[in-house]
Amino acid sequence: MNRAWARLIKITALLAAVAGLTSLAACGVKTAPYPEAATLPGQVRGLTQTLTDQGELILSWSPPETNMVGRPLQEIGGFAIDMADNEVTESYCLACPHQYARVDRVPAATPPPGLVLAPGPYTWHRQLREGHVYHFKVYGQAPGGGVHPQAGVETIVWALATPGPLPGFAASMGDKAVELSWSRPAKGFRAEIEKRGQAGDWASLTTLEQSTGHFSDLAVEYEQTYTYRGRLARLQGETARPGPWSQEFTIKVVDVTPPNPPGHLDAALTLDGVRLTWESLFFDPDMAGYIVYRQLSGEPGFTRLNPNLLKENAFFDPVRMQPGVTARYQITAVDKSPRANESLPSPGADVYLDPPAEEVPRPE
Repeated sequence: MNRAWARLIKITALLAAVAGLTSLAACGVKTAPYPEAATLPGQVRGLTQTLTDQGELILSWSPPETNMVGRPLQEIGGFAIDMADNEVTESYCLACPHQYARVDRVPAATPPPGLVLAPGPYTWHRQLREGHVYHFKVYGQAPGGGVHPQAGVETIVWALATPGPLPGFAASMGDKAVELSWSRPAKGFRAEIEKRGQAGDWASLTTLEQSTGHFSDLAVEYEQTYTYRGRLARLQGETARPGPWSQEFTIKVVDVTPPNPPGHLDAALTLDGVRLTWESLFFDPDMAGYIVYRQLSGEPGFTRLNPNLLKENAFFDPVRMQPGVTARYQITAVDKSPRANESLPSPGADVYLDPPAEEVPRPE
């Protein structure tokens, strides 16, 4: 009887354990493979690397939002940084296990009012030795210093040789744009270009098409000055080692594009002159006005008739009647830019200055 009772107790305990695990699974909760998973920070977010042209590494990241079982993180003590340093030789194996050592600890920042954790980002700097490859792991630490062994986020940094300057880099003013050009980089390199306004900081142009060696910067305004510089970066994995900046090109953007010429010029002879009408272009907010030109038979060129720009698409020329003489008229448009860009002339309209057989009334 005692032996049967002992067996019954064991079976009951086993069933209870199975029921407990089933209940946890139904609730979406998994048991932790590491005893302190519920109290230790999860993985840091957005770990990135930047290598300067002086060979200094800058790691950047944001703190984890959860612990290792996915619950909101309530506190964090800081961050641990582990490093493995290898010289790049024929025997180096990227996929092999590496010997890590703890090289630094970054304390957590004080969270601002209303937040549990300071949002970051955090940064860490280290000077690297050229010709080496570094494996870094960043861990979130509990206030007591503990880290979860599976919480490390890794990045691999190649301490590459500094490349030379960006070949063929130049900048010039184009049609409502600044035109940038450079020699196409070889495989394993990329062009990097920065721009600065008159009172701003340098900012990278991020939409460069590397295969073309050309970029039209349309994000410019007339009468503003912009400065550009370029450099070459050597690439391997996630690492980009930049070279020295090129000479700087400073461009003042001016409007050199004239408006379109007016169309549909009509000339009608009256008893005391010529009445002109043409297509209106004032739907364009950049329009400033029109200029009327006339050339009589035997004259070497055109003469401007209105000293001030016309705002209306009509003009009356009180030219006297001259039998056998032809008057040719053309109209140009002028924009509002400081350069007062003038369009090409419209198609000409010819009028014979013989007195009309019938009177054509002069418009009001």
